[in-house]
Amino acid sequence: MLTKVQTVQFGAVLKFLIEQITNRIINSNLELYYTIQQLTIKQRTGFWKSVGSGINVTASEAHDYYYNTWTLQFYQNHQDYREQLVQLFYEQISYSTDVKDAIWQTINQFQAQYPSNNCNERKLYQMLYRQATTKNKTPRKTNKLNQSPQYEASEQFRFQNAVQQLNIIE
Repeated sequence: MLTKVQTVQFGAVLKFLIEQITNRIINSNLELYYTIQQLTIKQRTGFWKSVGSGINVTASEAHDYYYNTWTLQFYQNHQDYREQLVQLFYEQISYSTDVKDAIWQTINQFQAQYPSNNCNERKLYQMLYRQATTKNKTPRKTNKLNQSPQYEASEQFRFQNAVQQLNIIE
């Protein structure tokens, strides 16, 4: 966890390093954000280590702070859409046995319904995943749903009934 001083220094260190890497002057945090997204793999090598050493944290802490906190300033708050997202998720989970698939279907449907929305996909996914995996919040389906004793008995009955009908025809 970064201290208050480190969070203030974070943006300045990012800006300094990106200006060094790209030989460009960065005029805003948004420009900084887009420039970081466009870095090549070669330019990214050692980047978070350099950021971390600039504010006395590990490369992992710098990376995590960037993705989990700093970048969120460019997105709308996903919590503003929580009700709509949860409702869409419940609809999707009723059609799917795979929770992760239902989450992505929900996000895709949400983005199609609200094209001007600018929510962070990772935060949407995290919120819906928590919703899906928190006890008593979601009627979760699994691949084992159709392996209940009642389901197996009904399948056995249908099979026996089909065999009897074939015997009658012959």
